[in-house]
This record gives sequence, structure tokens and C-alpha cells, in this order.
Amino acid sequence: MASSQKTNTPAAEFTLPNAEGQPVRLSDYRGKNVVLSFYPADWSPVCTSELSLIQETLDDIRGYNAEVVAVSVDNTYSHRAWAEKQRLSFPLLSDFWPHGAVARQYGVFRENDGISERALFFIDASGMLRDSWVSKDPAIPPGLNIIFDGLERIEGTPQKEASNA
Repeated sequence: MASSQKTNTPAAEFTLPNAEGQPVRLSDYRGKNVVLSFYPADWSPVCTSELSLIQETLDDIRGYNAEVVAVSVDNTYSHRAWAEKQRLSFPLLSDFWPHGAVARQYGVFRENDGISERALFFIDASGMLRDSWVSKDPAIPPGLNIIFDGLERIEGTPQKEASNA
């Protein structure tokens, strides 16, 4: 499935509740690059592995002036319990109701399954969609190289390396 979002256009704005039920807007992240990660489901083995790996490399991701925002169709209660269990510190947003509305906006909702595709959208600090990746198979997570390559295309050399140059 290809994303319906076009690169080098404004990323589709949305507001979704986080694990505490507080509204989070994509525009809250203006001034930061965003890795918008859609994943099929809390508690699944592949999603657990994928988001745990993102958590482990969060400082490196932030070295690109970037934040991770993860979205699934699970409800806020599931997100809260799963984030606590996995020690995830980046926001998990609930696209629960209307079911999959934001995943649909981005063209990654799997109608037959009621979940989103496994997908990444790279949004620059001005809110422009610069790159995306959608898995051909939701059982296969993105490698970290996909995240860092996407951030490289937005930001260039990470701040850590730039300060050492």
C-alpha cells in the first residue's frame, strides 16, 4: 500500500489523545523534525520489538532535532499500560475513534484488518512531509537505517557529529 500523502507538501494535521488522554497535535512539534510511526497494535511481538528499539536509540534520534510520535488504533488505556511495561518515553497516540481516522488521512489504514500499516513519515521542522516508508508486510519492522536515513535527508549531519567536526 502506498501512502496517500505526497512528499514536499504539508503533513496532514491531526489531534489525537496520548496515553494519559491529553490531546496532542502534530503542530505541537513545529520547530522539531518528527518521525511519525504508525504501528499495528500494542502488545504484539513485532511492535514491541520495533518500539523498544526506537526507545533505545531515542537520544540518537533527538540528535537530529527530531522527536518520535507513535500512532496505533489501540485505546489510551492500552497505550498507558504498554508504555509503562515497555518503559517507552515518547508519546503513543490513540487513533481509536473515529477508528483509524488519522491512519486513513495518511493512507495507511488496513480496512480489512482494522489496524494501520507499519509505516514511517518524516516531517521536517516546518511541518512538511519529506519522506515516508510503508512496509510491504506488517510483520516486518523498519530497520534503524530507515529511520536514520530519513532523518539524514531532512537534517543532514546529526548535532553530535557536527559538534565534533
